[in-house]
Amino acid sequence: MRKKNCFVAAIFLFLSVAVFPQGQEKYALYYYGVVTNVNDQNMLNMTQDLFAAQIRGISYVTLHDMRADGVKALYADVSTDADGSEFFSLVAEVSPVTENAILFYARFFRPRSDEKWECTFFAKNAQTDVVASRTKSYDSYYKILSDSKQLIQSVVAEASGRSSEPESLQGGALAARPSALNAENISGTWSGESDISRIILMRSGRGFIVFANGATMNISISLSGEGGSRKLRVVQQDKFNASYYPDIDRGKILSYAENAAPIEWNLVMMPNGDLEGTKKTLVASVDGIEPSDVKVVWKKSVR
Repeated sequence: MRKKNCFVAAIFLFLSVAVFPQGQEKYALYYYGVVTNVNDQNMLNMTQDLFAAQIRGISYVTLHDMRADGVKALYADVSTDADGSEFFSLVAEVSPVTENAILFYARFFRPRSDEKWECTFFAKNAQTDVVASRTKSYDSYYKILSDSKQLIQSVVAEASGRSSEPESLQGGALAARPSALNAENISGTWSGESDISRIILMRSGRGFIVFANGATMNISISLSGEGGSRKLRVVQQDKFNASYYPDIDRGKILSYAENAAPIEWNLVMMPNGDLEGTKKTLVASVDGIEPSDVKVVWKKSVR
């Protein structure tokens, strides 16, 4: 019996090493959201949801959403140049976590006048006490969102002791994308239209579009159909904005402010992972301005 027990123990030890080799174990990631002086709750919710979606995409962590546990309220008066350790000390007092855990939060502040936005991501390994951080300056708030994925992957990787190379680039190439639409493969940053800088789609069914002229548009996202015939519908949620029609004279497009329907995209995913379809919008014509279905192709950014 003793030999049998030793044999069973050895098998379990072998399996634990094979499944979770050193440096590859699964971590519980405790996500505390964003510390900021921004008072716009819709903006803050969108930011925190996007960061959470990007964390869920990291294969070796399991997200634990701790946004409502009260730590941030205790941390409200922190100075902009604090190193992050004070926040993690408060976490230990308010909400104890497991040993095999990573603690994570982000911090940014609305700048004064012509200053840049500065965003910092912090991650702490609860077992080793290693604290990693990444800080970057941005010309606008929306650039924080469109540029956050790689920074989040990098700071979590450093805290966990893994390679700091973004997961999407490990192995040399991005894995093939399936042609059936789902919340996973549409989530991320897209581009493709000449007048649009970035398109951010989130698994929460929301997102936003950053135009080349600096305008931003909040959008809703929905899927319909089954299997390979699934379709993606993206619809403008904000009120009319002349900046959403950069190819049309501003004076002319403003006359449509009361009657213009929301801009809408209807797309399908191609075998190569691109999104193709039509955009229902207004275009300039010989007779003035008229509704039209414009063909579009969106390509996912490799990040």
